[in-house]
Amino acid sequence: MFCNNISLQQQRLIVGKFGMSASRVLSCTSKVAINVHCSRGLKAKTCVNSQRLNTAPIEFTPNLVSNNVTDQDSQIMNKARKALRCTTDVTDDDSKAQMTAVPFDVKLVDPKTKLDRRIKRLEQSKSSNNNLKDIKKNIIQPYLQLTKPRLTMLVMLSAICSYALSPYSASISELMCLTIGTSLCSGAANAINMGREPDFDRQMVRTQARPVVSGVVTPIQSFKFATALGIAGVSILNIGVNPTVAILGASNIALYSWIYTSLKRKHIINTWVGALVGAIPPLMGWAAASPLTHPGSWCLAGLLYAWQFPHFNTLSHNIKNEYKNAGYIMTAWKNPLLNARVSLRYSLLMFPLCFGLSYFNVTDWYYQVDSGIFNAWMSFWAFKFYLQQRSNYSKEIFGDKTKFNKGIALANVYARKTFWVSIFHLPAVLILAILHKKGRWDSFFGNEESTNQKLKAT
Repeated sequence: MFCNNISLQQQRLIVGKFGMSASRVLSCTSKVAINVHCSRGLKAKTCVNSQRLNTAPIEFTPNLVSNNVTDQDSQIMNKARKALRCTTDVTDDDSKAQMTAVPFDVKLVDPKTKLDRRIKRLEQSKSSNNNLKDIKKNIIQPYLQLTKPRLTMLVMLSAICSYALSPYSASISELMCLTIGTSLCSGAANAINMGREPDFDRQMVRTQARPVVSGVVTPIQSFKFATALGIAGVSILNIGVNPTVAILGASNIALYSWIYTSLKRKHIINTWVGALVGAIPPLMGWAAASPLTHPGSWCLAGLLYAWQFPHFNTLSHNIKNEYKNAGYIMTAWKNPLLNARVSLRYSLLMFPLCFGLSYFNVTDWYYQVDSGIFNAWMSFWAFKFYLQQRSNYSKEIFGDKTKFNKGIALANVYARKTFWVSIFHLPAVLILAILHKKGRWDSFFGNEESTNQKLKAT
């Protein structure tokens, strides 16, 4: 290795100056270089014994001409060989050094062992997937169910639509905080509601699968979860939106989880209180961007308030016996005729409320045509439901068991129709209001200046 880096002329000069001692040094280093090369492909001893450099002073070339090796040369080569191996072992035990020259063993893998390892890896992968499924089933899903996701989604959408209908400027960050904060507040209220009613929900088919009823989550855990959601939701609304929205969010938690939940087992007025809970999210959405002094905000709140009655009253009508057996005081079984009459009354109230949105410059006047179609659709089935119930509880039908049962079956059909229409009605009316927002199409038709003047006037 050393000799290979020195030219032939330089080697002759070294030998001429220092004599045979230099010749021996150059010879030994050449042997080391050869030995290193051989140790990587051939046995070291075979290479050294069969090959030797000619170190004559005059003809100093690497030709292999001699096989004689002195004891001193052999010791030097052994030390160099051990030092240059891929190991820290420099002991005199040559067999040990030879074994530790490679820091790992290379062995053929048995096909059966290879198959066993692959099967073991697959089992570990399945086990990890099962663990993830268990976490999702036992932790994530139960706590998600505590928030009543579909109801929370409806609350969130009503707040977003109200925010979008505000005539004043809006920001993405404010909208995100409103969405997250409102959802967390709604989830907190629902979690408290479930934690308070497991004994009653257990007696209803509709609520028997709830996590607190099934024992997956304890009431204490649901209260702790609700506390965390409530604090986070109100804080986000206060910091990211404004204090007014935060107060409305906190009030809605208390109104739904304590007042409404308690009244459900005491008086039928609980339905009217529950409707107030549905009317607050639109106020939250409007207050996020505009003052609540604008009458348009109260029209939106009234719209959500009125919608609760045809929706919930027709739902409770078909499961009134379950409510009765569970101990819930509902209009559907306490006064069935009043239940149908209230559904019709508030279905008809949708017309003036939608009119108010156009009158107070929240939407354009074309909104009356579009919204009127859906209002008439729901009012039609609510009217059929009311007429049938009034006929069922008349003196002629009520005394005849056969006619009464037939009439009740028909009323159930009308109630079910009204309920499903209400599910489509609310999203349609809100989306149409956004599409018909005042001034949305003025830039397209060239009436933007007149719209701005009307907004300033209001």
